[in-house]
Amino acid sequence: MDALLSPVSTKYSPSSPNDAPLLQEVKKAADRPETAPAQQPQRRQRFTASSADEALEILRDEPDYDTLVSVLRFLLAPKAPVDVRQPGPLSAQLVQVLVTAILPNYWALLHEEPSGSAGGEQRTQEKKKKKKEKEHERRTDAELLLACLRSVTGLSALVVRLRALLAEAKASGPAKDQAPDSTWQLTLLLEVVGELLADDESVAEMWTASAPSSETDDNAKRRPLAQEFVALLGGGKVVSLAAETEAVIREKTTSKAKLGGVSSSWLADGKAYSQWLVRGIARWSRNGKTPEVQAICGGLLGKALRLGYPGTVIAVLVSDLLLGGGDGGGGGGGGGGGGETGSKALVSLLERLPAHEQKKVLFGILKFAAETYLRSPSQAVASDDAATVSAVAGLIKTTVGNSRGLYDLLVSWLVTDAGVGLDNGAGMRRAAVAVVAADQNSLYTIVKKTMAEFGDQLFIKYTPIMQQEAKAQVLLLSAGYIHRAAPRALTSLLRSRAYLDAVSNRLGASQTRARYLGMFVGEALSGLVDDTKKKLDFHMEEMDSAEATWYKNLVNVIDTVGSIELLRSAAKEPKASAGMANRGIARPPKMTTRAVHRQPVIPKTTGFVIEEVEDDMDEKEGKEAHDDDDDDDGLIPYVKPDSDAEDSDDDPTLLRRDKPKAPVYIRDLIAYFRDTENYDKQRLALTTAPLLIRRKANFGSEVQQHAQELASILVGLQDTYEMDGFDRLRLEGMVALMVAQPKLVGPWCALTFFEGDYSLAQRASILTSVGLAVRELAGFASSEYTAAAAFPSKQLPARMERLYLAPSGPSGSDGSYNGLPGASALKALPSGALDAIADSLTAGFLGPVVAKAADEATGPDVLKLASFQSRLAKRGGADATNGKAQADVKKKAKTAGTVTNANTAAQVVAAAAFFPFLARFQLVVQGASTSSAAARLRGVLFDPSLLALFLKTLAVVLHAAGPTALALPDMTAELWRLLLSSSVQAQCAGDVAVTQAVLFAVLALLDVNEHRMRALCRELPREVVQTREWTMQVLDNMSHAGGGSGGNDQESEIQMLAAGTYVRLTESMESYKTFLLGEMIG
Repeated sequence: MDALLSPVSTKYSPSSPNDAPLLQEVKKAADRPETAPAQQPQRRQRFTASSADEALEILRDEPDYDTLVSVLRFLLAPKAPVDVRQPGPLSAQLVQVLVTAILPNYWALLHEEPSGSAGGEQRTQEKKKKKKEKEHERRTDAELLLACLRSVTGLSALVVRLRALLAEAKASGPAKDQAPDSTWQLTLLLEVVGELLADDESVAEMWTASAPSSETDDNAKRRPLAQEFVALLGGGKVVSLAAETEAVIREKTTSKAKLGGVSSSWLADGKAYSQWLVRGIARWSRNGKTPEVQAICGGLLGKALRLGYPGTVIAVLVSDLLLGGGDGGGGGGGGGGGGETGSKALVSLLERLPAHEQKKVLFGILKFAAETYLRSPSQAVASDDAATVSAVAGLIKTTVGNSRGLYDLLVSWLVTDAGVGLDNGAGMRRAAVAVVAADQNSLYTIVKKTMAEFGDQLFIKYTPIMQQEAKAQVLLLSAGYIHRAAPRALTSLLRSRAYLDAVSNRLGASQTRARYLGMFVGEALSGLVDDTKKKLDFHMEEMDSAEATWYKNLVNVIDTVGSIELLRSAAKEPKASAGMANRGIARPPKMTTRAVHRQPVIPKTTGFVIEEVEDDMDEKEGKEAHDDDDDDDGLIPYVKPDSDAEDSDDDPTLLRRDKPKAPVYIRDLIAYFRDTENYDKQRLALTTAPLLIRRKANFGSEVQQHAQELASILVGLQDTYEMDGFDRLRLEGMVALMVAQPKLVGPWCALTFFEGDYSLAQRASILTSVGLAVRELAGFASSEYTAAAAFPSKQLPARMERLYLAPSGPSGSDGSYNGLPGASALKALPSGALDAIADSLTAGFLGPVVAKAADEATGPDVLKLASFQSRLAKRGGADATNGKAQADVKKKAKTAGTVTNANTAAQVVAAAAFFPFLARFQLVVQGASTSSAAARLRGVLFDPSLLALFLKTLAVVLHAAGPTALALPDMTAELWRLLLSSSVQAQCAGDVAVTQAVLFAVLALLDVNEHRMRALCRELPREVVQTREWTMQVLDNMSHAGGGSGGNDQESEIQMLAAGTYVRLTESMESYKTFLLGEMIG
């Protein structure tokens, strides 16, 4: 029978005071009074109970609407016998009834708009006024129910009910068929919890209502309640249950747009929930002065940091407490958040946290300030405004306050933290040193420890060069402050052994960049304490460069700790500018007309009319006339407009006249990308982006101003409409942006790849775009959009171009030049473009090795005809030339065959792409053992496919830099050590894709350094020997596994790469045994 009857719909009707009860007692005629008045509906009296037990019984008996409201008001009365919001046996029963019985039956009624009176078609103003008052009363009644549940007990009951309904919805077997559909209850509970926690004041209100009002109560009751409160709000239970609830509703609901009539809840979004929780903590800590409140806020903040969004938590905390309100700051307390009260509340919160949490928050604030206010990628001293640096120093000082523990953490950040050189720029280091400059002892400690680490040989050899640059900057900034405060202290330091060892170890380093940094520091510090005659001077051209001057001037930089008012005003400006960017600047519409084909109109003139007569008989005269028209190449004829298939439709109602036009400005392109609901704009933006970015690259500053914003949009763009060629077009746009602004987009790509919240596919697209862009910058490839993006003003007319550019000149018959494909040979980028490039480079690396092996396999040179003829030629020409002349000819011929073009983009490629990616990778590997976030990121980066692509990208970037790059020795050393590191080698042991990527990177490294193998064996002998032994081990493992005969193509390729690497390294070791003898013995 249960299966035959099922509810179809449910409707709740509000009761009116004049309605008669549904069930009435019917009296007999004898019992009725004879003189009874006319029968009128009996009005139910409102509830006037005096005990909570009676209220509980009435709630269990399914009361009507008025009785329910009366009970709720009774429970919330100030002098109620029991407070339903405070924990207790009776209040627990009341809350349980409210959650299980009242909410499912009355929640829709509480939110339903009351209907007007049934009679009367005309409504007077009084009835309208009564209706508005009644609607307000109904909204207040719904808030009464929420007020009864806004407590630890109420939220716990809702969580338990949600968990029970989820278990019931996931039940399987016969119980699932017999159980009623609980989707509507899940939707209802999710809506109730969302409204219960919607206000930022809900955190404080929930504890105030739950905690006993008397402060003299036993702490044994308040302590467990506080622990449960912190675990409930900060432990992630609400977020996980909300996400699971939405997943169940989405699975059981046919409509994907809405979840059972309720939009996607913000409770299921971990980022939104973290922002709500931190805003509540900030407002409560600013208003609450008691130690208990501060302790609870500190516990909640510690829990919020572990929800998975520490950057968001810290940004909202700083914005709400120090900068005068966060997102949407209005509401009441936003404006007063940035005063003395906010700074004291922040310091109090940090002091309540454990030491490792304090470190996380302080370092997060430093990172937030650097990314928000000091984002300049340039190293010029003037690039970071002194006022902004001073304001950021004030922010750091406000955060640290008078806490000695936080001050020591700031000093340790300057001295020992590896991220000081990656996550922050020079402006952030200036601000941090300015805060520490008030304490001479701390400055002395910083200079002493930094100098010792700066000159350590292991630090010089194995630390990424970006961290070494940051260490040099901290050393010079601190030395300048301590010289102005205590000159004798700095003089004693420079006379110590640590300084002499630092300079000597730097000068003896194998890396060129490391030596230059030692020279910069040596000359700058010597100029502070020594006179002109004794000052250290290396008399090198590099010491007079702009970079050397910038480093030497760091000792003269003076920054002060200023006010954060500048940061408060700057925090509001981006919102306005973003709004202007989204809206765009209003421009008058362009007058566009469609070309209409008409017959030429002959003007009315008097006299003779000359008409053109076509003669098809005389072809020769036609040819001569065509040759004479070459002088009119400057006249550009009108091009026939393309036909539009939509305009040829017979039905005029199907024609679209509102089609968007292609964007001509970068801000319009961004607006098109942001309009995700419009297919035409998305398609136009994708197809126009590569061409528009390249066209605007060198004209104006549009691309430079919007480079990072546009890159963020392209990386996170989703294929909502399943467009053809979506991945290729998006990749072309990213490549065009990287080529247009490599110094801006390159470091941003490195930061986004390691710290952005992106999928593996999106991270792979970042690597692919970087690899393709650097090859284009270095001149190894060209895009199909390059020629189309050139402005007509930069091109010669056709008749002039023929005089200077011959069709069969150095570019070749196919239009190629220097090995680059011509315009006719260009093809669209395939999905695995970087893998294709790696395959082509592998073939080029192994070509000479294979040719030499084939030559040796044909027999000894004595028996070859070519060798015999060469000996005869040498013998016949011995009388005409002497041995010295022959040697000169051979030398010239050899050098003429190996002439390489200057790669002007090598320095940009190294600084913008290679070093940022490699340094951040090493930082993640080093911090994986101490940071949970770095450990999670390490798990993502060490995915075999992504790690293999990452190593191939570094190899492609190194090859693009070329043998003429000034930073080639440093790039070679850092990449080689990364390939032989334990982390990468461990992945090679278990995955053939990573092994193939490592072998490819080693081959690329050897190919680029082919002309400096002697220096390579002298500077990196251990790496040479270790790599040769490892390749031999790879070959042995493959032969034992049967990869030579029955293995797949990938294993065969690995054997080929390993063999090629082994042969090249063996040849180098045979040529330069002297440098490797010590390493081989060791």
